[in-house]
Amino acid sequence: MDAKVDIVKDKDLLGAIVITEGERKGDELIPTALFYEFTIKNTGNKTADIEEVDKGIELKIEPKDKLKAVSEDVIGFNIYDPEDYNGSGVGFGHSFLPVLNPDQKGEYTLNYDLGVSEENSQVPLLVPSKEKLAKLKEYAFDAFLVVTIDNQEIARFDLSKLKN
Repeated sequence: MDAKVDIVKDKDLLGAIVITEGERKGDELIPTALFYEFTIKNTGNKTADIEEVDKGIELKIEPKDKLKAVSEDVIGFNIYDPEDYNGSGVGFGHSFLPVLNPDQKGEYTLNYDLGVSEENSQVPLLVPSKEKLAKLKEYAFDAFLVVTIDNQEIARFDLSKLKN
């Protein structure tokens, strides 16, 4: 029903990375992230869920070639591939409603960390320049939003057809 994307640096939305060693041990680094917000409505007449815990509705972004290339250019790797985060010191996250009853709307978020603003050996990934971040945001909807239940695709939305 609705889709938004922004570049955010907000501890309440993203949490923080606690430094575990060195002079600044215990200090927090707040990552900057590409933050998607979606409103999805169950237009069917069945409840969208599955009985087992952790197997409800899940969302993921599947980038098209241009967005994948921009991500690799701006960040150095494809932020939409969880394995590419290995060794970066940052990660990604989401918030989901696992169950949607018929006619019910749900709010969903996906966030992809883009780095931190100060150098630290624990988090080697530094936030790119404002210009590069603007380029990533510009192409952020060059993707599909894929909705799954228990790893079965139930819906796919072309985000390039939506407005931010």
